[in-house]
Amino acid sequence: MTDKKSAIDWASIRKEFEAGKQSIRAIAKWYKISDAAIRKQAKKHGWKVANQSQSSHQTPSANQPSVDLTPAEQTKVEDVIGRGRNIAERLLDELSAETLHKGEMEVIIQLNETDPDRISALKQAVSLPTRAKTLQTIALALKTMGETAAETAKGKKQQRQAAADAATAPGNRFAPRQAPRLVADNT
Repeated sequence: MTDKKSAIDWASIRKEFEAGKQSIRAIAKWYKISDAAIRKQAKKHGWKVANQSQSSHQTPSANQPSVDLTPAEQTKVEDVIGRGRNIAERLLDELSAETLHKGEMEVIIQLNETDPDRISALKQAVSLPTRAKTLQTIALALKTMGETAAETAKGKKQQRQAAADAATAPGNRFAPRQAPRLVADNT
């Protein structure tokens, strides 16, 4: 059998690669070539994926430690935390308004709804346990955002030292062993 290799349409492959809509493996499968060949060609000719920075081509493996954030990325984290805090504040305002007008809401539900299951569901939605759970969830979200902000403010050495201190705290697996206590009964 003599199978002739068909010519590879590198121009089309390059267009799809640079568009960034499909993975390299998907492109390779479609054109019946290896993904390594596409990567090699892309590197050789300097192909760039649209709307993707140079550093985003490298994906960390599961064994690699987390990468420190650059100042620009820290700003992004701070922006996300700021937006999250704004949302949490608005949710707290909504919860406050719901709590303030709970009686009125129950009357409106009773007057406007005819389905008993829907009435029950709506009353449960404005009930004290539901509002308490909502408050607890918002508080936990705010706490997490505060901890994240504190962690991103720390430097790499400080983060490592904090992790080491936590690992070697008394009672933990890596804590230094305590000297045995001697019990003496002199009676």
